[in-house]
Amino acid sequence: MKALENDGGALGMRRLAAGWLAVLALLLCAYAAVILVPLGDAAVQDAFGRWVYDALVLGAAAAVLARSVLVASERAAWLTLGIGMLAWALGQTYYSVVLYYASPAPFPSPSDALFLAFYPASYLALVLLRRARAGRVEPLAWVDGLIGALAIASVAAALVFPPVLDALGGSALGVAVSLAYPCADLALLGLVAGAMLVGGWRRARNAWLLIAAALLLFGAADVVYLSVGGQSTEALNLASIGWPLAFLLLAAAAWLPRPAPLVASASPAETRHIAVPIGLAAIVVCLLAAGSFISIGAAAVGFGGASLLAVLIRLAVTFGQNRTMLEASRHDAGTDALTGLANRRSLMADLTRALDPGQAESFLALYDLDGFKAYNDSYGHPAGDDLLQRLGRQLATMVEPNGRAYRLGGDEFCVLAPTAELRPEAVARAAEAALSQRGSGFSIGACWGLVRLPTEASTPTEALRVADRRMYAQKGQRAGSALSQTRGVLLRVLHEREPELDRHLDGVAHLAAAMGRELGLDSEQLDVLTRAGELHDIGKVAIPDEILHKAGPLSDEEWELMRKHTVIGERVLAAAPAMQEVAKLVRSTHEHWDGSGYPDGLAGEEIPLGARMILVCDAYTAMTGNRPYGHTVTEEQAIEELRRSAGSQLDPRLVELFVARVLSRADVLS
Repeated sequence: MKALENDGGALGMRRLAAGWLAVLALLLCAYAAVILVPLGDAAVQDAFGRWVYDALVLGAAAAVLARSVLVASERAAWLTLGIGMLAWALGQTYYSVVLYYASPAPFPSPSDALFLAFYPASYLALVLLRRARAGRVEPLAWVDGLIGALAIASVAAALVFPPVLDALGGSALGVAVSLAYPCADLALLGLVAGAMLVGGWRRARNAWLLIAAALLLFGAADVVYLSVGGQSTEALNLASIGWPLAFLLLAAAAWLPRPAPLVASASPAETRHIAVPIGLAAIVVCLLAAGSFISIGAAAVGFGGASLLAVLIRLAVTFGQNRTMLEASRHDAGTDALTGLANRRSLMADLTRALDPGQAESFLALYDLDGFKAYNDSYGHPAGDDLLQRLGRQLATMVEPNGRAYRLGGDEFCVLAPTAELRPEAVARAAEAALSQRGSGFSIGACWGLVRLPTEASTPTEALRVADRRMYAQKGQRAGSALSQTRGVLLRVLHEREPELDRHLDGVAHLAAAMGRELGLDSEQLDVLTRAGELHDIGKVAIPDEILHKAGPLSDEEWELMRKHTVIGERVLAAAPAMQEVAKLVRSTHEHWDGSGYPDGLAGEEIPLGARMILVCDAYTAMTGNRPYGHTVTEEQAIEELRRSAGSQLDPRLVELFVARVLSRADVLS
């Protein structure tokens, strides 16, 4: 018959099955009334005890087989279960037809073979059903299922085996067959318990609950029949009702709607997954402890010991999972998700180790990509991510195996490597090449700043700060950068406004840079100093020509206006974020060592070092160059004047440095 695939057809068949099961339920009620009350004469009771009983179990088996034929989903599981139920029903029919009036009835008989055939078929059916409904099951869930199966089997064995063993007698084969029933029932119950634990109690759904109830009832009927059935007619009658009722429950479970397949979770974070095995283990421990005072049987002890062993296995599996999760968490926490390089967290940890006393010298190089924003805007973020991944792989390949590459976020990368076998500048330039790429319509480069450890930094934060300063100093010096473009515009304004002034400023910047190198300033500080030297008089573009070019002395009002040019210069430069540090120096370039300067009246060390250096260079250049006010003097006269001003207008230490070490260098004077 064609399988029913559409929902409407399946619903119609379920309604027919519900009617069929309702008829069987009515027959079971009638059977129970006749047997237990009892109703009717001996002939009626005999007919119900044989033919109605057989019709009930055969009808239930037929319902399960019909489910497997008419509905395609889970067909293998229900077909296997239906075959097992049919075997049991045929065994009952054989007993009714052949052995019912035999005295004594042979034991074991062909009926027992058919009865016992029900169990392996049921085992296979339950495994197939669990597999179909649970989907992929995690290893830890299977261990939980094994714990549950063994624990329940242990408890059931303690309750079942002692009375059954006491009631058994006869041949060795008869005893073995009799024990096969409760053993098979225990195995079935354990399998159901394990299957429910694999998917979780809340996920068992109604079908599994009906199956569990049916098999529990089936096992109870077997135990009652084997232990007290021969001594009590009432107990035998109750057992005779338990078997067909269990079959009806199995048939009802077969026709319940199939739920969506579930994936059992075995996450250690879910407390219910650890609570259930612990609870079952506690029950087993209590049972084994009770075995010290009362007899629970070897089977119960064996199942209990196996259950505790399974708990140990679960602990081992849990430990392995937790260790794997911890390692994965550590890896994820220290890895950039996009490029796979180490991230800032890893860098800070590595820097801390690199700065520990006794560690070999190393260096840190910090990189920032040029042109990446334009590339991202032109080609989109996915293309930008692909580019970062390629550049990250190139950088990692370049630094291995001696160093380590990092991505700090955005378009910032970093390299940390020892200096014993590597030349820092050579490695930094090679890394710059690895982070560069050119193509049709785009060009990606990198600026970098390098710091030696531990000679130039003693903490990770300081190392990053120094490297960052040097990187941005290099970035500002590059043609086309924001700082370079701003500087170019302002110098052009100065040239157009005052051609002679910009030549003076070039001289100041040149001398200031020479002084900075003598004092050991880093590249970023030198860049800020040079820019401030070039632009320290930018505020004079706001001074009227008649004041700026006046040959004679300035009046008080004119001097007041002239003194505002440093504040004006600061405001002009501060409008560009890249010029903030330059603006601060420009404001203080006319402060005097003795506090008589302007605009803030700073004195001594209060005046920024760069501003004091620029003032010395400015004074020398003003005296030796052509100026609209003042007279040009010789170098010797200028030096003499600088020394006279030392301690009043000028920093005396810087004056001596300027005279002794700056002016003496041929490259400065040329």
